[in-house]
Amino acid sequence: MSIFLETKALTKAVEAHLVMEQESELPFFNYIKRAVWLPPKFLMMGIKEKSKAASTWAFLSSSALIILFWTLGGSIIEMAEALNFLMLLTFLVPAILVTFALPSMYGDHGVSQKDVLFVVEQLKVRGFSSEKEIELLKKSVKLVEIRARSRINSLKWLTGLLWAVFIYVFSKGVDASISTLSDHMSYIYMSAGLFLGVFVGYFLVWGYQAAVDKLFRAIDFGCNDFCLLAERARGDMHDRRTSQEKSA
Repeated sequence: MSIFLETKALTKAVEAHLVMEQESELPFFNYIKRAVWLPPKFLMMGIKEKSKAASTWAFLSSSALIILFWTLGGSIIEMAEALNFLMLLTFLVPAILVTFALPSMYGDHGVSQKDVLFVVEQLKVRGFSSEKEIELLKKSVKLVEIRARSRINSLKWLTGLLWAVFIYVFSKGVDASISTLSDHMSYIYMSAGLFLGVFVGYFLVWGYQAAVDKLFRAIDFGCNDFCLLAERARGDMHDRRTSQEKSA
């Protein structure tokens, strides 16, 4: 058994599982599928996972606003100053709750028990049987993860560079005296385009990082579960053998 090949096979299988796809039996179509079809789904999975915190904040804030207006009723107009403060709290408090949520709420990186069981089954099918083999596999998977993290860091640097360009262009436009309307509009369009590029860049890198986190944490959790089940199986076998020896 080649740990290198097993690492690639397991990583591919888990990638396909997380985006709810299956590997094609035809190598050429499988390559095209992995190069064209799976990357957008993988990215969207990460964006969806990362946006859970924002969704929770939006739900808590909207719920607090509804309760606030329902409680105050017709007296809203009479307490305008206090209302502004209360509305600020309905946005701020949920943001604090989401930011400082319990680790159990986000520490699994979005990995489900179904994902973990899939990894365990893959390890069984591929013939892994000992903790030592799993440790070798995890070391190889870690090398793949390091390479993926390196790409994410490069993407972050590129997005940061784009942000620096936006700041430079924006500050130059503010300092410069723009005389004509056409120059003014060109400056606005350029600044808006750069800002949109920065926003989209951070959004995509943010989602891609979440997807990579989910992939490698699923493999980690699955390997740990497999080791636990193997250890329990050996313990049960030892207990049965001891029981048989005593009865004999």
